[in-house]
Amino acid sequence: MAILLLSKPILAVSIFGMGLPELAVIGLIAVVVFGPKKLPELGSALGKALRSFKEEMNNPSREEESPTSTEKPKAEKVPEKDAA
Repeated sequence: MAILLLSKPILAVSIFGMGLPELAVIGLIAVVVFGPKKLPELGSALGKALRSFKEEMNNPSREEESPTSTEKPKAEKVPEKDAA
């Protein structure tokens, strides 16, 4: 019988090169700074912002796109003031 030894843990959390202890410290600091009552509101606002950003990246609106034609926009006439 052969025993398989794994060099890495099976349940490893790694976000941006940070492990579980680092994420726990960041979470604790967030609770101290913002308070436990404000954190759900901040999380909700962050989720809505990320969702709208993702939707905008998938479906860009036509209003914000720059003109692709070579035509220059026409200048508006500005009324001149009479010097009195």
